[in-house]
Amino acid sequence: MSEHSFKIYNLDKLLPIQGVCYSPAPSDDSPTPPQKYFDTDFANTSFPFLWGNGTGGRGDIKKLADIGVNFIHLYNWSVPPAPGLEPGAYQRDHLPFLAECGNNNINVCVPISNYFLSQIHNGQGSVVKVQINAMAAEIYSTTDTQGRTAAVSGAGMWGVGNEYDLAGEIYSLNDLVQAMVYLVEAEISLGVPAENLLPVTSPVSFAAFNSFPPGISAIQNLKSAIEADSRLGAAFWGTRFVAATNPFNDGDYLSDYIATTFPKYFADLPFFFAEMGIPIQAGTTVTTENQQAEFVEQQLAATVQNGNFLGRCVFQFLDQTAMKTGTEATFGMTKFSGTCRTGTIQPPNYVPGGGDTYNVDSLTQKPLYAIVKSAYSSSKT
Repeated sequence: MSEHSFKIYNLDKLLPIQGVCYSPAPSDDSPTPPQKYFDTDFANTSFPFLWGNGTGGRGDIKKLADIGVNFIHLYNWSVPPAPGLEPGAYQRDHLPFLAECGNNNINVCVPISNYFLSQIHNGQGSVVKVQINAMAAEIYSTTDTQGRTAAVSGAGMWGVGNEYDLAGEIYSLNDLVQAMVYLVEAEISLGVPAENLLPVTSPVSFAAFNSFPPGISAIQNLKSAIEADSRLGAAFWGTRFVAATNPFNDGDYLSDYIATTFPKYFADLPFFFAEMGIPIQAGTTVTTENQQAEFVEQQLAATVQNGNFLGRCVFQFLDQTAMKTGTEATFGMTKFSGTCRTGTIQPPNYVPGGGDTYNVDSLTQKPLYAIVKSAYSSSKT
């Protein structure tokens, strides 16, 4: 059990959460990914020059650690091969990425993405169960000092879905719970002892429904669904689950939400902000990069770990101009400089894209980067 006052297994090692949402899509990516990418998972052996610090690498992970980041929120995690085997078609090996994170004291929120939940919704649950088994086998592929199955260094939390409350017809709350069941069943089959289980989250939006404050109704519904499923139940909620919401409000609002609003409905539930930031948008109070930095500076000052509140993840590492348009592409701490070198997708016979090049873009730090560095480095332990 965690030595922290929370009863969530292995939560203590994550605190305080000083996170960043990490999506390093290259400049030659697009909203409909070219076949050589096929998804948005770059945290693997195919693209080491993006995140790695070796010869020719951009060193994203090391640079984030140097400014005090200790937690990375990812969104996509392709099905891995069995540990020790080369990736098959459309598989990705994430273990070197996790090792790089672990070596830099960064914990990763490993995602079981909305894609897999949508496949459950479409009647492919038996396939997804096998895929989640493979993900669990990759994460729990080492042993502790007592020889028991344990998570590899760098793996800090499971993230099952993102904003289920906005999923509409893509997937349902029941599909989300089913994915959690598959995860628990995989952990049981691997023989992971309770003390080595990772916390589990499922971030919800900051939308308000049924007159509740933002995020509250969605978390209440999720709690009811988890506790109603006998394969999860109150034990899973009490020893595994960490709540998360995705706010983009100002610092004063977030401070009150942390101190008053959330505890009113969940007195003992640990929670964090899985996305926090602001876009640059004409007609608002944030129309420049400097104003963006000032806004997030206030957010960061208001969201230091305290009580049940664990911390936050700044949204996000890189302006997503390759993947998105308009204000959705402006959240980043960095942006493309306009110059790049190239790497080669590995291994050369990988399907798809093995041997093709990918852009390793030079990045320019926006004013927000210095703000995050100042906030996180000042409390770096």
